[in-house]
Amino acid sequence: MKCIFYLKRIANLLMINGGFLDNTGLYRGEMGLVVFFLRYARYTQNELYTEYSYGLIDNLWNRINYETPIDYKNGLAGIGSGIEYLVQKGFVEADTDELLEDFDDRIFFTFNLQKLPIEDIMDIGYYASWRLSGNSSKKDIIQQTVLPQIEKVMHERSVNPVLILSFTKTRPASFFKKTSGHCTELIEKNVFWNQAMGLQDGLAGWGLSLLTELDGDDSWFSLLPNDITL
Repeated sequence: MKCIFYLKRIANLLMINGGFLDNTGLYRGEMGLVVFFLRYARYTQNELYTEYSYGLIDNLWNRINYETPIDYKNGLAGIGSGIEYLVQKGFVEADTDELLEDFDDRIFFTFNLQKLPIEDIMDIGYYASWRLSGNSSKKDIIQQTVLPQIEKVMHERSVNPVLILSFTKTRPASFFKKTSGHCTELIEKNVFWNQAMGLQDGLAGWGLSLLTELDGDDSWFSLLPNDITL
């Protein structure tokens, strides 16, 4: 099947170039590649891709520092949400309270929300919703201290706080709709001319979309807030 052949090409290109990304984030960086490779490893039952994804995790973990932004697309909120997703879906075995302890401290308790742009506040809310959807022992703290602050600021700025709890479960990208049943033609014309590696406008996003076309697993869509498209 042509889609399988092109998925292999995508995986090869990402393995060759993935280590050179200068972005650790979910949308345009290494975290998006981790999601792709663990999904692809499960589909192919090939541990090579699992090991490669673990190497990417180690690499991005070592590069995270106090200058790493908190936003969802490129920063801590998206990386932490990606980790929650991978643990919840059984791709990784870990205690997210332990793994994301520093993320929680920085994202939830470092900033005066009144002084943040609304986009950053919503990104904190997206991360909070992921932490609440798992098995964290911090749920009460998040519900009692973090969410009320977010809701207060969003109401003051006339933004509906329900937005932060709403994630897309429909096909997120126009290219995915077009590729359904026509992967060969569209990949030949588009994907391999695209130098981007990540989920957003990149090979990892194409690869995940093709995997969904093949096996019907669209759980990765839950990583995409409604206001963000690929």
